[in-house]
Amino acid sequence: MFNKSKTNNVNPTQAGEQAPDAEDLNNDVENEDELNEAVTQPATNAISQPTQRTSMMDMITTAATKPSILSEGFSFRGEIAAKGAIHVEGALNGQIQVDELTIGARGQVEGVVTCSSLHIKGKFSGTATCNELIVTSSASVDGHVVYQTLSVQKGASIKGELLLIK
Repeated sequence: MFNKSKTNNVNPTQAGEQAPDAEDLNNDVENEDELNEAVTQPATNAISQPTQRTSMMDMITTAATKPSILSEGFSFRGEIAAKGAIHVEGALNGQIQVDELTIGARGQVEGVVTCSSLHIKGKFSGTATCNELIVTSSASVDGHVVYQTLSVQKGASIKGELLLIK
């Protein structure tokens, strides 16, 4: 289907050359359907084709469907504000404002957290405000957590205050 000779981005009619006819194209295509498609397609200059750019908001919206992951061995200190979910297997220290925060079994979060859903499997210390709080059997919580719905598994370590807000 492709000509094996050197190609460039210049339209042959722009360079003063004749555009290839159907017979010339017949040597480069394998069947009649490809030939008809090649003849009926207009020649285009690759430079004149507009490139579709994605806006920053489109990227943020797309990213919101997949969690951001802070891997084991990675440490972050600072402020995070994001739409969507964050999964922490490393260490996170600071002020976090996200839709969903999951602290993995090897993850550690210390600081002030504001989120819709907080799922703790690892260690959390600090202050959190969330709608849904899930504390698994491997979790360790040390601090003050305000929640609307709560689920705690047997074996979880909770030191501090859990406060129900309606």
